[in-house]
Amino acid sequence: MEPREALDGLIVERGETYASISRLLGRNSAYIQQFIKRGSPARLDQSDIALLALHFDVPPEVLGGKEGPTVGQRSIVKVPMLDGTGSGSRPSWRLVDAAWLAQLSDQPASVAILPIVGEAMEPALCNGDEVMIGRMRNQEGLREGLYAIRGSSEIFVRRIAIDPMKNRLTVLTDHPAYPNWPGIQRKSVDIVGRVIWIGARVP
Repeated sequence: MEPREALDGLIVERGETYASISRLLGRNSAYIQQFIKRGSPARLDQSDIALLALHFDVPPEVLGGKEGPTVGQRSIVKVPMLDGTGSGSRPSWRLVDAAWLAQLSDQPASVAILPIVGEAMEPALCNGDEVMIGRMRNQEGLREGLYAIRGSSEIFVRRIAIDPMKNRLTVLTDHPAYPNWPGIQRKSVDIVGRVIWIGARVP
């Protein structure tokens, strides 16, 4: 089987997306889609193949690599995936390049990945996108921006505006069909973390 076809099959079989595998390699979100659908680049780097083989637990030769390559100098870390639906599914992880992650956060151990569910934050965030969040404690360093918030049965992303004089927050959606929550007390909002990176889902 040709490496592009093999990689495409693994992505579908494991429930991944082109964008998620591109992020695994520390590339832009369309990188793997372009490789599979357009043939650009013509071949993957051996270090990328080694990382993909590790991620999918297949021999590197399946993906066009040499027998027994290693990831070399690249250091790989596991980043936890949060369950945004509240379904209580089994915890999962994603392998991420450590150097790339360090560029996003000076506390990489606090980073988690959250899938976007629903349309409330369109057009900024669409269903199927993913965000990386830097988890917080006690709203320390809170400022205006995008945050993951824990609701009664799910974790979701909303935009937060702060009224420092009244110690209150306004929780905003980007889609006009969904309601905002104006002027609520800070302590009543369970903030999981701040959004530090957005990955758009590639169709």
